[in-house]
Amino acid sequence: MADSKSKLSASLIAENGSGYSLANDRKTGEIGVIPIDANFSPVTKVNYQVEATRVGRVTNFDKLTLEITTDGTIKPSEALKQAAKILVDHFLIVNEPKTNTKKQKTKADSDSVKLTEEVLNTSLEELDLPVRLTNSLRAGKIDTIGDFLDRDKKELMKMKNMGPKSISLVEEKLSERGISFK
Repeated sequence: MADSKSKLSASLIAENGSGYSLANDRKTGEIGVIPIDANFSPVTKVNYQVEATRVGRVTNFDKLTLEITTDGTIKPSEALKQAAKILVDHFLIVNEPKTNTKKQKTKADSDSVKLTEEVLNTSLEELDLPVRLTNSLRAGKIDTIGDFLDRDKKELMKMKNMGPKSISLVEEKLSERGISFK
């Protein structure tokens, strides 16, 4: 494009996602499509510092200072909250292994869909559910597909604004992704 009269025409596709996505993972085989790596992480920089501190006469405390910089799509405090939630969820799995994990594996085997950690950690917002239903699920501390699959129908029915129609709608959205709920 050395000539000043040259023109470039391109169609760009913007996607939602999480983490870092390699171009190789998103090859379509379509002629004329050039996939590129994508960084969906809103956090651009993280720094921490641990300092010795004292409270009154006790000197064996540490002070943790966190520096979090984001691209502006979320606040640093929100990024910290999400990271803390993920960390706590992982520690809970170690502390209290769930018996439902076997159910999830058998469902995955029977439906030939692998319920990877990425799938289980997918936010229910990505299922394009009605706002009222999403809010009801959030109120019941159900934020991801894995959280939903860990509950049985009786437990879900006890939640506010959650009836058979709501559950079947979520089941329908999950089945579109090849995931069954029993």
